[in-house]
Amino acid sequence: MKRIYLNRNDWLIEKDNVKIRGETYHYLKNVLRMKPNDIFAGFDGSGKEYLIEVSKMVKGIIYGKIIKAEKKFDIETPFDICLFQAVPKGKKMEQIVEGTAQLGVKKIYPVISKRVIVNIEDKKKEEKKIERWKKVCQQASKVSGRVIVPDVVSFMNFNDAIKIQKDIGIVFWEGESRILRDIIVEEKIKITENKKIHIFIGPEGGFDEEEISLAKENNFLISSLGKRILKVEIASIVATAIVIYEFEQILK
Repeated sequence: MKRIYLNRNDWLIEKDNVKIRGETYHYLKNVLRMKPNDIFAGFDGSGKEYLIEVSKMVKGIIYGKIIKAEKKFDIETPFDICLFQAVPKGKKMEQIVEGTAQLGVKKIYPVISKRVIVNIEDKKKEEKKIERWKKVCQQASKVSGRVIVPDVVSFMNFNDAIKIQKDIGIVFWEGESRILRDIIVEEKIKITENKKIHIFIGPEGGFDEEEISLAKENNFLISSLGKRILKVEIASIVATAIVIYEFEQILK
């Protein structure tokens, strides 16, 4: 059965009936070749999943009936992971967004740190990038079976990002020798459900020592990713996976 993301701008619920238009309509009609009486699964990023039967297609609108609706969170992490990614060159950010969205991050912040060399002075280009990354998140959520679509926010400076309220903050930095598991044990880190965990990953050149000092002043843990040098697009995915694994172990 086909499973798609239902953009909330494209569809309207009226009791058990739905109307679908816009890009979602075109995708269902022209790509998936849906016809009346066909059934598909849809999720809207809110945690709900729907089983929908197509009733008819009229003038750019699909009319359907909700056969089943349920709240599904089992696949989601029991805590909220936000990735603060210093923006790398080229299409690496898209790879990072795709991989970490599949793993379970709830929100992605593109960060401008001192060693970022990407030019973001063009507001239109920035907005275009954000919209593209949001679509990547939608597709990644669909592929991984998630019911929540991560949000991607506007670019922000490192100094502002590091001060956003969190419960646990972790900066992965090549200048640190301790790995996250050792830090959790040594610092006796505890976590409960629904806590906010902020992960910071640097650009190709990493964070500089002033940024690390600022992170420590704001109660961040500084962790190594191990002895090997990783490309930024790999490091971000590995770091996210490690954080999810280590903190889910604590909650077991």
